[in-house]
Amino acid sequence: MPWVPALLLVAIATGAHAQSTGQTSVAPDLRECYTNPWLLNRNNLPPTTIQTLIDIIRQIEDNPNVNVDMRTMAALLLHTYRQDGIEYHSRDGVASANVLPFSPTFHSFHRHRLLLRMIPSNLQALPNNTLSAPLKCALHHMLSTTVDARLRGDESSCGQLSQYRALRTSRSVRSVKDDVELLDVSKLRGRNGQMRQYNPNDDVESTGSFGPKRARQLMGDSACPILTGVVKTKWGDVSVGNLIAGIAAGTESQQVPITELIRGSTLNYQNVQTTLTSIFPATLSGDLAEAVLIQGTRGSQIISVGTAGHWNSTQAQRFFMLSERSNVEMTDPEIRGGIDGFVLGNSSAEGLRIYSSLRLSQLLDMYFAPRNGFFNTNLRACNRRNLSLTHINNDALASETRAFTAALDSIMPLEGTLTGGLEGLVQSAITNYQTYTSNTMNDLNCIITEATSPDFRLRTNLYIVLDSSWPYNTIYPAISYLLEAIEVNKYGSSVTLLSAADGRVLINQTLSQSEFHLLYNATTHQSFPTGVNLETSLPNIRQLLLDTLRNESSSNFVGGNSSVLLYLLNSGTIQNNNNVWEQARLLREGVPDTRLVFGTSSNQVENLSNLVRDPQNDVITLTLTSTGTQVDTTMSQVLSTIQMTGRRVVNPLCGANFAAGSSGVRQFDDSVEAGFINFYRVSPNYFYLNNDNARVRVSFGTAGVVQGSLTVCHSRSVILPRQNSTLEPDASAITCQNVVTATNVDMSLQNACNGFSTIGACPPLYFSVQANAVGETTTATCTDVNVCRFPNSIRYQIEVDGLGCFSNATNLLSSVFFVLFGLILNIVRSL
Repeated sequence: MPWVPALLLVAIATGAHAQSTGQTSVAPDLRECYTNPWLLNRNNLPPTTIQTLIDIIRQIEDNPNVNVDMRTMAALLLHTYRQDGIEYHSRDGVASANVLPFSPTFHSFHRHRLLLRMIPSNLQALPNNTLSAPLKCALHHMLSTTVDARLRGDESSCGQLSQYRALRTSRSVRSVKDDVELLDVSKLRGRNGQMRQYNPNDDVESTGSFGPKRARQLMGDSACPILTGVVKTKWGDVSVGNLIAGIAAGTESQQVPITELIRGSTLNYQNVQTTLTSIFPATLSGDLAEAVLIQGTRGSQIISVGTAGHWNSTQAQRFFMLSERSNVEMTDPEIRGGIDGFVLGNSSAEGLRIYSSLRLSQLLDMYFAPRNGFFNTNLRACNRRNLSLTHINNDALASETRAFTAALDSIMPLEGTLTGGLEGLVQSAITNYQTYTSNTMNDLNCIITEATSPDFRLRTNLYIVLDSSWPYNTIYPAISYLLEAIEVNKYGSSVTLLSAADGRVLINQTLSQSEFHLLYNATTHQSFPTGVNLETSLPNIRQLLLDTLRNESSSNFVGGNSSVLLYLLNSGTIQNNNNVWEQARLLREGVPDTRLVFGTSSNQVENLSNLVRDPQNDVITLTLTSTGTQVDTTMSQVLSTIQMTGRRVVNPLCGANFAAGSSGVRQFDDSVEAGFINFYRVSPNYFYLNNDNARVRVSFGTAGVVQGSLTVCHSRSVILPRQNSTLEPDASAITCQNVVTATNVDMSLQNACNGFSTIGACPPLYFSVQANAVGETTTATCTDVNVCRFPNSIRYQIEVDGLGCFSNATNLLSSVFFVLFGLILNIVRSL
């Protein structure tokens, strides 16, 4: 649109211009991220992954005091938590309680100031108490771009995926009153990741103390400086600031006159367009303009774009290290973030037409997904290269970049003054950008993505029982891998951390990865009880799980997450005697839907096999190292075992005592994405004795809008039954039926345990619900955010009828009683 709304002009003239994150000092609400030693140490904050980002945004969206649409949410995040360019400034050893040695002076800050004027926020900013301080600082660092080139001490190995030990040193807990000591350079050197501070006398390439701080920072001693504002995804590392800015700008695109941006300054270029389309500076044109100005004023005629990098760890990503220290104006993550932000910004209008209440977290979750995408299978991060070709017009990119370069030149301090040649410099930058993205950035594509990722999502309650003799640097990456793989979030799995010494709860059950990472760090790990005692921990954990069953029964819980109890042991041969075996038996029989698994640092299959149901899969030897490499390979069997444990379907009356009667008719709602499968398990403890009416039914129920169809498969021997399975040798063991509107699929449990003398010998009922794949979504099929992760998920209902409560937890002879009772009951019925 060629006009500027009055609201935008007002925002530019007043509120947005006065936005605190656009000022030349650290914003007041962000200062504690740089004054509190605990928050300043990034190892105390969650890993910077796309899952963490989405989790934190969900927490903001779920806040009862925050009720805004997607576009406003994106703008609020930028105005509240993004402040690019914050650098540390050495005071040559002089400390002052009144001076914070951080300020936004890196080149990225100047672009950020202009963007705040182009992307106004009516509400200005989110309240400071919207997030906890650690999550606020984590989000700030994920959104804000700067380069820290201070010497760290690990430069000899920074070209490798190391554990980055200099940045993983644990810190002592300090009180708030000690924060002022942070301003002492000698103290800061020990807390801020053990980085040596910049010494201008060591910078032989510096133009002297009067040179711009940006230049002195980039010419520092580190061969691989740290780039902030980056999150890890399976499809390449992404600069979040560009991503969110593109969404905010594209959802409500604006044409902004250059004169409004350079008000009070002189435009030095006459051959540029007079208006800017906000989404271009927010994404690709912004970084291209920075590269043109900074490299151009250094005398370069060829503008370089693209700088690769790597993380400090494969599973504890907190520091992204660039492969070089020059020409870092448009790095690989910034390119990806720019493309993703541009594509999603331009596609958001159509997404909002399909579902007007779409959340920002849902948009990101759909785009960074292995299948389906943002209401269209093409709109996925794995398809980024093709999307950049179809969505970005090169001529428009060139003209927008020239115009924004002219605007940025009016406020950015530079080493020289461009007096001509702007068009050639811009064209060089765009040509190199096109070449680089086409030939160098070989990110994971959609074909490989679908071939290597599962077509089901896990929903499990994972109880990790930790042996604290594991070194923190060794076990943390393994736990982090599991949390990401099982998708700990409000729509997926939960995690609880317990002690292997006595079974006490160390970290309460949480559905938030970010919250778990805040609570579990090197300091808390060292405070955990030591030793392993199965004889003590098993009964205490069993009591916890029995209490959970009671709570579920009181809330009429019919089905949901599976339950896995995982011991991670490192203390040599574990004591296993009759008392331990008895406790394991009571756990197995009293909490039949919980699977007990052991992961051990030494081979203990023979020692622990009598405690588990499936020794081949439930006792696993782990080869973990302090370097944190090959974690995915080492933990793959643990993950596979969790994957084989289907979601629970239960009789809610059983609770912890298994003494109640028939369930009657009860149901719960669930949902599945197109092309995905949900797997379930019904324990024989709910149908051991015959009931002619016992069954499980799958239907659309009262789900409302139905798009696509469902296939229900069930089996008594195949744990993960699916249609047209190529992995199952006995195809006859699986029965599949389709669910369409106004029809049901019933799975009868009549005489389901005939011929089995004990409950343990009778196999469970395994079944799955699969949604047929669709290419493009035109309507929102599930708008209840409490049930459906995505608005295009298919909602359905699982109903149980006639389930019973049978358990031999009270004594070993009870199963015989149940068999005799069943025989008598059948004889009476036949009379």
